[in-house]
Amino acid sequence: MKTLLNLPRDHKREQKGPNVSIPIPVVNPTKSMTLTYVVSLSIIALLSILVHFMLDKIIHQQKDSATIVNISGQQRMLSQRVSLFTMEYLAASHLESKEEAQKALIKLNSNHDLLTTQYLISDEIRDLYFSPPHNIDAQVIEFTKLINQALDIDLGTVEGKLPDVSLQFFEMAKTPLLESLDYLVHKYEDESIKKVNKLRLAQQIVSFIILLTILLEALFIFRPMVNKVKTFSDNLQREANYDHLTGLLNRRSFSILIDKALALSKRHQYELGVLSFDIDHFKSINDTYGHDVGDKVIQHVSNILKSNTRASDCAARFGGEEFVILLPQTKQEDCLFLANKIREIIENTPLTLNGLIIEVTASAGVSGYKKGDTNADAILKRADEGMYQAKNAGRNQVFYG
Repeated sequence: MKTLLNLPRDHKREQKGPNVSIPIPVVNPTKSMTLTYVVSLSIIALLSILVHFMLDKIIHQQKDSATIVNISGQQRMLSQRVSLFTMEYLAASHLESKEEAQKALIKLNSNHDLLTTQYLISDEIRDLYFSPPHNIDAQVIEFTKLINQALDIDLGTVEGKLPDVSLQFFEMAKTPLLESLDYLVHKYEDESIKKVNKLRLAQQIVSFIILLTILLEALFIFRPMVNKVKTFSDNLQREANYDHLTGLLNRRSFSILIDKALALSKRHQYELGVLSFDIDHFKSINDTYGHDVGDKVIQHVSNILKSNTRASDCAARFGGEEFVILLPQTKQEDCLFLANKIREIIENTPLTLNGLIIEVTASAGVSGYKKGDTNADAILKRADEGMYQAKNAGRNQVFYG
């Protein structure tokens, strides 16, 4: 084996790759995500419940409206029915007609009491019942009085023409009362439609708010949640692939990459190089300055490795103070040149830390793909052998493996 210390400086390599940043610590976002998810769904649930109650209220309102319109519509029919049967009684003395008239009158007054006590749904409706010009309440009272007077006439004692009072109810039922009751039905319909439309408008507004809330939550809650999951996943992936202290690839991920690179080299007859570096006297640095300074030295060397490799190269920390670099499609002389260049940079770039200057050197081994290599272990083993030869030869050297 031969030592390589004075290789020519005019070798040119491809553009250097960017430095790999130290991985972000993996923070599990489960707790915050769960809280955010629960809060956002609770908002949607509350709004949905509100819509449900509003729809239920609309249904009940429509049901009440139908009841009111039906009862008020009956009043028109009952006023005419009472008038008709009373006229039949007066004309033919039919007791059945008198009974029918009385039944219809009772129903008319019962409906009137219900409408004036429970279904005065607006001031305008109240005015129809108790204020001029319609004053329906007074008309119903007067109409009932006239009907009762007519039904109380003893037809057996009446000779010739009936008293005028017996026909006043007919004129009243034909025009003023019928018109007022008809106007009342239309007012009930209008009021009911207005109330239902207001509820529907409110329901539509709440539904729009729900849709807007879902959109806003998708943009400002669920999207950030997805980003958190992605970040968490990326950090986990990075934690699995990279060394936490240096930001270099770890041994596991490097093994995967070198296996793929070896397979390509075998298939296409590409060159393939591997460099193995080990910091000299690292135990002495730890013992002298402490492990925290030792970590700074490891980071210092890893930064030099990163800044002197291409984007297509792969630098990794194999553990402790040992590093490897995978150089795809790289000739042996270029691998040797790079190893020596990095060794010299490490030697000529001491670590300055809080006014303390720490001299650092490293020993390196170089190997490459040879026909007959069945796996990457053989290449790595030869690189390690070269590095150990450099150590045994006095350190701060580069040897073939």
